[in-house]
Amino acid sequence: MKIGVIGSGYVGLTTGICLASLEHDIFIYDLDEEKLAKIKEKKLPFFEQGLEEILEKVISSEKLLPQNKLDTLVKETDGCFICVGTPTKNNSIDLSQIINSINAVTTSIKNNKKQDYKIIIRSTITPNTSKDVILPILDHELGELGFGLAVVPEFLREGNALDDFMNPDKIVIGSLDSDTTSFVRQIFKHFENNCQIIETNLESSELIKYTNNAFFSMLISFSNEIANVSEKIPGVDPYKIMKALISDKRITTKINNKNIIPGLESYLIPGCGFGGSCFPKDVQALVDYANKNDIATPLLKAVLDINSERANKMILLADAILGTLKNKKISILGITFKPDTDDLRSSPALDAIDILLEKNADISVYDPIFKLKSDIVKIPDGCKICFNIEDVLKNSDIALVFTKWKEFKILNSELLKQYMKKPIIIDGRGFLNEKEFEHGTCFKIGMNGNN
Repeated sequence: MKIGVIGSGYVGLTTGICLASLEHDIFIYDLDEEKLAKIKEKKLPFFEQGLEEILEKVISSEKLLPQNKLDTLVKETDGCFICVGTPTKNNSIDLSQIINSINAVTTSIKNNKKQDYKIIIRSTITPNTSKDVILPILDHELGELGFGLAVVPEFLREGNALDDFMNPDKIVIGSLDSDTTSFVRQIFKHFENNCQIIETNLESSELIKYTNNAFFSMLISFSNEIANVSEKIPGVDPYKIMKALISDKRITTKINNKNIIPGLESYLIPGCGFGGSCFPKDVQALVDYANKNDIATPLLKAVLDINSERANKMILLADAILGTLKNKKISILGITFKPDTDDLRSSPALDAIDILLEKNADISVYDPIFKLKSDIVKIPDGCKICFNIEDVLKNSDIALVFTKWKEFKILNSELLKQYMKKPIIIDGRGFLNEKEFEHGTCFKIGMNGNN
């Protein structure tokens, strides 16, 4: 099939590359010609493991064709995905890029006199956006030509996007009519025997995406609230508590007498909180939508409130251990919001750095992404960038781990003693091996005392 993709950001480019690898002819459009030029050169404008190798193949085979002319994209395709950003502005979803894209596409459809062109919204939009914002434009502009409209949300985890796309657990198709549903099913035909295809209406499809992100955000904040209770009880280990919870047969099932641990395990670990481009903004957008429609959402508000305090929890713990943070050398290990990505959006580490700068701390930062994509990762002024673990730990008073990079698993008491003034580390992700640290050197959020 010949399909267009509007927006070459994380979702759009991942969608385009993967569909092109499945032998679809993909035309990808963006206003940013510099980004398109980079794609033509077979370079990803962001970091995502395994994706650049496939980009090279689909550009070489011309299955993925970057386009700077929208009219050409519409002329050559039978439908397109809208994959532009829907950021939060003043705690509300900003639909300006969606509206601009819909207006531009309808103009190109009319210019090309394309009948029954299919428009597929891949961007995350709040419930009723299709009905209240998009459909009126399409009805007014394309009434005579006819059109199809679908909402097909993505469920791509940064750092796992390639596997998530190529091995989906579900494909959700919210559609205006059966013809458009059939069109979308044909695009994803490769997956129909291996995952659940959920056909629904536009409104349900819009809310499914928010429900997905809100649920996993809730798990993280739940584990952190239990950690808040635990830290007031001497001797309690919230990590063992979560481990016991996960072992419950209603969560961990058994097949052939073997425990099958669910993926949600990774969301039930106390720590420095969630970040990224989806969870914070999507939960906030859902709360805002509910407020505007007089719907009470105390649970979702609590999810955000609990998360907002997590970075400061790290700083309070560091301050309690050292007595003061003024003029202390603080090592920040990990600045991306999660491993295997270069995304700093809503990163807990950035919030922590802002607090540390206010306290006049001396901050050094190391993240493995610096060695991979140092040209596109920006950190706040006043921080020293380091390019390995040894440099960031050198003469440090305390080390704070914010990202669960595999490289940090080598940390132990011997390494800390070799480089730091005093071997003290706070594990903000609860993943370091406690047995590798001497008593009183490794601290975790939620624990009264240390390991």
